[in-house]
Amino acid sequence: MARIRSVHPGLYTDEAFMTLSMAARVLIVGLWAHADDGGGFEWKPLVLKARIFPADNIDLGPILTELEENDVIKKYDVSGKSYGAVRNFGKWQRPQKPKRFVPMPKPVREYCQSETICPDTENDSGNNQVRDEYNTSTQPVSDQSANSSAEGRKVGREEGRKVLPSLRSGPPEPVAEPDQPVDARTMLFREGKALLHHMTGKSEAQCGSLIGRWLKACRDSCDLLLSIIREAAEHRPADVVSWIEGAVRHRASGGASSRHERVAEAWAGVPDIEGV
Repeated sequence: MARIRSVHPGLYTDEAFMTLSMAARVLIVGLWAHADDGGGFEWKPLVLKARIFPADNIDLGPILTELEENDVIKKYDVSGKSYGAVRNFGKWQRPQKPKRFVPMPKPVREYCQSETICPDTENDSGNNQVRDEYNTSTQPVSDQSANSSAEGRKVGREEGRKVLPSLRSGPPEPVAEPDQPVDARTMLFREGKALLHHMTGKSEAQCGSLIGRWLKACRDSCDLLLSIIREAAEHRPADVVSWIEGAVRHRASGGASSRHERVAEAWAGVPDIEGV
């Protein structure tokens, strides 16, 4: 059973992603949805084809080989069975209640960057298979970046500028902020624009314009607006801009803002998965 995963809008213009064939690009996103919460999946081309390409007459074997040759996935065997692992899966997905159903040795967990997801020393040897409960959910990951010369892929811009995430590498070490107080307005435009850019894919100028407009509606309450944007980033509603505008109108007018109600608002725009 597939899971809801986070897909960054910058993925589609990533150099490594664009070098893949169209079918391989669709397949990697499909594997994210069908892999367990550690980034592992059963290497069964016919089953994967039925789940990810049910309406297409294609042979999935060569497409899996293409991803493997480009070091996007890895094939490995445990107890006579073949499995696959998605590279850097743990850096891009954050399962809230993680479950594994694929045995994964420690070196493969390191390949997936999912060592801390359901740590299990027995499972490292491949002798213990964790049952898949299919009741997990994931929360979106904050904007990731990539700048890895070792992998031969330098995605993004020169140091000091924002860079887009890469399919093959994870985020750099966080840059330490200067040890000095930051006023609420500066924090709003700095953090708020970054969150909006990540959630919507809009440019910095567009995000700044939205923040300026919402700030007027909030009666210049920078703390209130930043808290609303943070909640949108946490819950990821279907229409981020409309959700934030609604929350601004509601709270600026003195409406209730309990955590329970905020969560209900956040998911109001998300379709009912069971009804699909």
